[in-house]
Amino acid sequence: MSKIDWSKAPEWADGHGLVAHHGITEVWINMDQYAVVGAEDRAYPYGGGTGDHRHNFTRGQVQYITPRADRWNGEGLPPEGTVCEIKGCMSHYLQWNKVTVFAVRDKTVFFDMEDGRWGKTESHEIRPLRTPEQIAAEVRENVIELMLSDTHILAGTMGDRRLMAEQLFDAGYRKQVAP
Repeated sequence: MSKIDWSKAPEWADGHGLVAHHGITEVWINMDQYAVVGAEDRAYPYGGGTGDHRHNFTRGQVQYITPRADRWNGEGLPPEGTVCEIKGCMSHYLQWNKVTVFAVRDKTVFFDMEDGRWGKTESHEIRPLRTPEQIAAEVRENVIELMLSDTHILAGTMGDRRLMAEQLFDAGYRKQVAP
């Protein structure tokens, strides 16, 4: 049996198992469904009984289950197989880059980048992938800061100006790019 490549697992999968049915089939699993490794885009509900899914694998057929390790929360170094973001000190690393960690040795993290290159780091910033909500909040904050810098309003307190910019953003106002 080869090593499990957790970077290929669907987000919903909380384990990996084997099904002995006309050979050995590797599957990603959770309590409600499974997907065959290599066909992660097609998840199936467990079968059995007399319903439409009676021919699907049953939960009882899945054996040699390996649970997925707890998801990395940003504390310490990310485990192997973690998809995360890294930002470093070199010019092309000044932005956050999505990477997949393939090895961790002592305090060094080795990773594959999306463009096919690989790298290693001991001291660069590493964080979990951001949620869509976190990304939207960051975009909102950046636009509000831009609005504040564009207003050039000196009257009132900074808090009043910020509140005004937040209300304008929430109302849908955006700076239009001149044609």
